[in-house]
Amino acid sequence: MNTLHFIYIWRGKFLKTTIILYFLILNLFNCLAQPVFKNPGLPGSESFEIYELVDPKIGRVTTQIDIMLIVQNHLKYYMVHVKEGDLFLNTIKVRYTDLTTISEKRTDLRTNTVIQSYEKSGDTVKFYNAEKGINKTFITHETNIYSPLAFYFSFRGFPFKTGNSVSFKSYIYQYGGVLNMNLVNKGKKTVAVKSGTFECYVLELSVGGWQSLFATDKYYLYFTVAEPHIFVRYEEKIDGTWSADELLSYQR
Repeated sequence: MNTLHFIYIWRGKFLKTTIILYFLILNLFNCLAQPVFKNPGLPGSESFEIYELVDPKIGRVTTQIDIMLIVQNHLKYYMVHVKEGDLFLNTIKVRYTDLTTISEKRTDLRTNTVIQSYEKSGDTVKFYNAEKGINKTFITHETNIYSPLAFYFSFRGFPFKTGNSVSFKSYIYQYGGVLNMNLVNKGKKTVAVKSGTFECYVLELSVGGWQSLFATDKYYLYFTVAEPHIFVRYEEKIDGTWSADELLSYQR
């Protein structure tokens, strides 16, 4: 899955003053929440292909996604590798039980350099973004962390049968801070993509809390009603026109 292009669209809408930056950092230290997603019984290994718009300036590529269950120190994790054509490689480590992001690394394959990374060990978070010149270490008790690079995977743990909405936290590299996010189940819809036709749950993603005053856009992700809730489609509006990423193939 892509980095979810909304993180680029928000430029110019955030951090217009140093006060906003202050509250973003303050939020990072003070937010306490419980993980809102739970593993619904995802397979030990999966492979996807997605037709993805990496960036309006770059265009579309075929993205290969490989997922493997691993065990480290008697704990289970998923290792997720997302190769966006010959452009970027994303490596993401996700906790088995609640699908929170433990670490991630995004590498530009054209220069073979790491352009962003995130790692959480205990209460210590290391946070790096080459484009913005961000290289920070935070101390936080926050456990409710879900990376934009892993949304298509973690959202499969949404409580589809027991709840209509959840709130969670997400680190956004471009702004060096944490955002409150809302995810709402808008119901079911039959969706036709290149890999077939699926009955899907439609999840609406948006920024929550006071930060929503600066980021009003909404984004839509489609997951199969049938377990294990496979990602099928992602939609966002770019320059007034709706754009979509779609599932090309799935294997387990």
